[in-house]
Amino acid sequence: MPSKIGYSVVGSTGEAEGYGAKNLEHQNPTIPGWQTPRFCVYPQELIIRMNERTNVKKLQLLAHQFMIPSKIEFFVGTNESADSFKRLGYIYLSNNEKTGFKARELKSVHVDADGHFLRLVVHKNHMNKFNLYNQVGIMAFNVIGDGINKRHPLKPISSGTTNPLNYSIEGSINKPDYISPMDDLAFDMYQDPEVAGIIRKLDVKKQKAVIAENFDIAKRMKQAIADLQKVGEKLARYELDKRRAVEHEDYDLAKSKKSQMDEYRLKVYQQLQKYNLLEDAGISPVKQNGEPPLQQVQEPQPSPRRVTSEPRVSPRPQPSPPPMESPSLFVPHEEIVSPRLEPQEQVIQEEVASPEPVATYSPRVRHSPIIYDEKVIPALVKHKEPDPFLEDEVPSPRQEFSPDKPSAPSGEPEAMSEKSIREASSVIDVFGLPLVSGAYSKTWSFREDALLAVYKLLSNAPDTISKDDLKAHLRAAIFLIRRAIKDKVHAVFHASLRLLELILVDFVPKHKLGKVETVHAVSRTLPNLIQKTGETAARSRNAAIEFIDRMSEFAVVHQYQLVAQQATPPFKRDMAMRLALSRVEILERLFTKFGLEPPVLTVETGMKFASQALSHSSGSVRDAATRIIFLLYKIAGNAVKAYLPPDDNSTRKNPLYRNIFDGFDRISGKLTQSELKAQQQAKAAESERKKKQEIEDLQSQVNQLRQMNNIVANEQVQQPAVGKKSKKSTTKPPPPAEEQSPTKPADENDSTYLENMCIFCGERDDAFTEEGLDLHYWKHCPLLKKCEHCKQVVEVAGYCGHLLTECDKKSEFGECPRCKEAIPLTDLDKHVADKRCAAAKPGLDHCPLCHKNIALGEESWKSHLMGVKRDACSENPRRQPSINRLRAKEESEKAAAAGKGKKSGVGNLKKQQRR
Repeated sequence: MPSKIGYSVVGSTGEAEGYGAKNLEHQNPTIPGWQTPRFCVYPQELIIRMNERTNVKKLQLLAHQFMIPSKIEFFVGTNESADSFKRLGYIYLSNNEKTGFKARELKSVHVDADGHFLRLVVHKNHMNKFNLYNQVGIMAFNVIGDGINKRHPLKPISSGTTNPLNYSIEGSINKPDYISPMDDLAFDMYQDPEVAGIIRKLDVKKQKAVIAENFDIAKRMKQAIADLQKVGEKLARYELDKRRAVEHEDYDLAKSKKSQMDEYRLKVYQQLQKYNLLEDAGISPVKQNGEPPLQQVQEPQPSPRRVTSEPRVSPRPQPSPPPMESPSLFVPHEEIVSPRLEPQEQVIQEEVASPEPVATYSPRVRHSPIIYDEKVIPALVKHKEPDPFLEDEVPSPRQEFSPDKPSAPSGEPEAMSEKSIREASSVIDVFGLPLVSGAYSKTWSFREDALLAVYKLLSNAPDTISKDDLKAHLRAAIFLIRRAIKDKVHAVFHASLRLLELILVDFVPKHKLGKVETVHAVSRTLPNLIQKTGETAARSRNAAIEFIDRMSEFAVVHQYQLVAQQATPPFKRDMAMRLALSRVEILERLFTKFGLEPPVLTVETGMKFASQALSHSSGSVRDAATRIIFLLYKIAGNAVKAYLPPDDNSTRKNPLYRNIFDGFDRISGKLTQSELKAQQQAKAAESERKKKQEIEDLQSQVNQLRQMNNIVANEQVQQPAVGKKSKKSTTKPPPPAEEQSPTKPADENDSTYLENMCIFCGERDDAFTEEGLDLHYWKHCPLLKKCEHCKQVVEVAGYCGHLLTECDKKSEFGECPRCKEAIPLTDLDKHVADKRCAAAKPGLDHCPLCHKNIALGEESWKSHLMGVKRDACSENPRRQPSINRLRAKEESEKAAAAGKGKKSGVGNLKKQQRR
């Protein structure tokens, strides 16, 4: 069965004075452990030689509470040469921030390896404010395994026994990997060494009684072991108290503790003798004095002279801190984590009051043996007194009476404990014990009165006091303010804010204490105030935020940008929502109030803070961070974008960054991409609507032209022949051939005369159906023109009149008195002043395209817009295409006619030959 393996440390790369590696060979509460030298080079190594060649099953390591290694590697080998060692794996240790460096981490790793030597490679330490010299400390190390050449001390029961089950000394039934709780490292670190030895001997007797099936004796041994565990812890506490008193040269207290230990140990041994357990434990008998049973033995009372130095016992037990979570895994072997401590198993706490705190012991309650595996072993200190600032003013329903602790008189604060007196010793030297007792009282009114008394004292401080005394008063007041800021009672918290404002606004400037004291006052109180902003109570939270905002305006604080220094560092993305939101709101107020103030309030610090806040899980925190980014963009412009992802489509897929970049566009007075897209869609819709309207207007005009065409055709068909002749006789002779438009003559009496013909230019084509004529009017007719402003198709002869009277933009045109053309109003004055236009003459028309004067009448317009003479309109874009089209038609018709005549001539010749 695996058991504790003895070992010796045969080598180390270094050790601090008084903390040698040899200390690891012994395991008890008073051992100081091993520490590396100050400012050493990592990694450091330890070489351990086990007492025999061992099959190692379990390794245990207890780390220091603040000298914590980041990583430890384990190697096993057969000798001290480097080549013989085989790497088992490594572990990571927690940085211990969660416990405030008040607990020690016990790592237990299960392995399966054979060897005679172990090598530990210790890597660099976790950084914290207490570890000033970058050291690493190991308080204890334990090896559990099986000796390869060793057999278990108890053989299996012979076959002749009536009970066929095989028992081991550990009391397990067929459990080859069972490890006794007595071999666990935590057992030795909790217990008085002498009592621990007694417990182990009684445990062996208990297992033998089980093997012999003497269960009454086994039951009695079990109860004695449970009681002795409590006794061993109490004696260990006395021993540590005695050693601490010796270190402080308080020999009266050391003598008192020694007397308590001897008296208590004597009573324990007498009770063991009463139950006939001393001989089993291997201790000489002592005289009995009829003391009560072991479980009723009370702690001997200290001498009256030392009553006030003993710590007060809280009527309510303090909850034990939860075990530390260790994220590390043992590689390559799996790390087996044992069940955690039961709720009733209190752990030992440590109060870290200085970079090198003194360890003391606190009482523990243990009801049954447990497995001490993979849990936090906090540092050994006195039982921590309940902090009245961390709980409401609700009296405990069960107040225990202690004869040596008389209750405080009514109207006066209760006496301070020894621990509180040590903690506030510098404050007591300045303000006196009565005032500080009130600040430490469990009654909130006493705490408030103490702060008001300090307020009155500082406000009335005369100028004749020396600077050293003033500084001492300020630092003592700051000490009390820091404590009061954490108070759950709002009246006490409000009194602390008033006192702090007095110090920063009046006391420091009045007495000219300077930068050092100002920085001390702010740096010691502002972190607690910021932490206060994360509370659930809205009144305290808002009061803290408002005071921080006002504090930033204090002259001595703003001068050194002390609030900004505390507010600008980015926070972790897993910070509590209320605290994170308060941090963002504080920085937003600073930028709103002061803008950019290098070297603290800069674009870089603001954007680094806001960028980290954008990754927070709370939407309200992200929104507040976005407001900071917009605020910085208004101040610094595009410099903000350097701290954000590029503004591209992939980035804009994230709604958060899309809103940020859209906000930038709005601040710059630009349209956002969504607004631009919507505007483009609106323009496209408007363009489509106008196009449809133009088509409808064109169709309406074409319908009007078609109706006019039908009316003219009907009039010509119904007109009598005589009328026609008279009309023809009165008409002018046709113009010369070269001036006529190349249109095909047709019989006017034909009812289909106007079919397939344009009524404006007279062109005839078989393709001029209703749709064909619409296309001709729209694109090809040389006598028509599309208005560039309203998109209507109008006659060229009436284009100027259209612009002045019919066009949708007619208000933008005016008539030139000289040339009678429609000129844009913006250019009309200049046009008239230049007098470069061709003047219109009476009895003539004026072409709006080439600005020439032409004769009146339709034929003159046709000749001008469609003719081939030199005076034809050269600015009509439809004239030349129309001429080319008509010539092509004429040539094709002539060619067709010639072919037809040739064919008919050949036919007549053939007929004549037949005849």
